[in-house]
Amino acid sequence: MKQVIAVFDSGVLPDIMRVLEDLEIRHWTRLSDAKGAGERNIREGNAIWPGLNEVLLLVLPPEKVEPLIAGCHAVRETFPLKPGMKFIVSDCEIY
Repeated sequence: MKQVIAVFDSGVLPDIMRVLEDLEIRHWTRLSDAKGAGERNIREGNAIWPGLNEVLLLVLPPEKVEPLIAGCHAVRETFPLKPGMKFIVSDCEIY
């Protein structure tokens, strides 16, 4: 199994959830209103550093990882200003 941590701009959440639905990924955990700093600037959810992130935690079979990332990147490409989006993928075991 693979653990996927997806961090992305909260504005694209509905589109990302549609990707999960299309790929029949039904098990996930979402952490909303995440703050942080990355390539797309600081996200603090205030007037000086607007915007927040969403974090999705998923455990998937290996064959679902690339379609997930490709689908999310396809969503990203539909925006004129590309939203921040990163994926961390690692092996995992479930107990």
